[in-house]
Amino acid sequence: MQKVNNLLIIFFLIAFVQTIAGQYINISNGNNISNTFGDKVDAQWSADGSSLLFQYKENENSIICIYYIEADTLQCTSNIDYNFNNLVWHPDGDKIVFDSDKDGIEYLYVLDLETNEIKPLFNRKIRCRNASFSESSRQVYFTGYDKLAKRWEIYSYDFIYDNLNKLTSFKLGCSNPEISNDGKLIAYCKQNPFKGTKSIDVINWYGESAIRFKGFDGEFPTWNSSTFKLFFISYMDNDKGELYSIWKNGTHLERLTDDTLEIQYPAISPDESKIAISVLTENGWDIYIVPFDK
Repeated sequence: MQKVNNLLIIFFLIAFVQTIAGQYINISNGNNISNTFGDKVDAQWSADGSSLLFQYKENENSIICIYYIEADTLQCTSNIDYNFNNLVWHPDGDKIVFDSDKDGIEYLYVLDLETNEIKPLFNRKIRCRNASFSESSRQVYFTGYDKLAKRWEIYSYDFIYDNLNKLTSFKLGCSNPEISNDGKLIAYCKQNPFKGTKSIDVINWYGESAIRFKGFDGEFPTWNSSTFKLFFISYMDNDKGELYSIWKNGTHLERLTDDTLEIQYPAISPDESKIAISVLTENGWDIYIVPFDK
């Protein structure tokens, strides 16, 4: 019986790391919505899919840009007191959450789009960045600095109970949490500076391991709206990175691009019909919108 169990485990691991050639996406045929100098990164879809929020970096400054799909227009906002980094939509819909080093260290802030008021997202003495929300505004997940361990870890904060919880404990540091829409799974990056690699792990909202991705590097994880698939960039096949997806149960790893483009920050539209992604061009990083073939 033990031998049979071992064989089943081996079969599962082989099936897990095998890459399936999925239906390729031709990113070069996508619509470049930000064809200007400077770096445009980390696009975030609005809940209704009508607009894209992204960060525009030029000359050490980071500003907010919103692209309106139907009108094909771009609106940008800056503030001399803040660099707007790692932008995400607040679940309320009329606010943007970001991190900035305004007071000398990274901290999370919220911008009210109606009043233009900016205030701290919560009141805790912790360096924090990379906020992520599910469909609920009750909790926020983020990268926080553990002063005792002297490393970055994944934290959650509950606005109702004023609870701050550390969810990971990894001696080389963690970053970029991405909570699924249903609030049950958190994908994040583990870094190994000695090997120069990054890998993806998935935990539940208690911090317990949910899926382990072994055998390949990956970064920039993002969930589709149904939380059925996780999309990410990996360098296992070439050093410029390709787009992959994997089912939430750890099976059906698919490679979705096959080109020489350097890509980062994939984001799947709410209706799952297209993807926004940063592509390195002669102008810097630009945002492309690419439809999925039906």
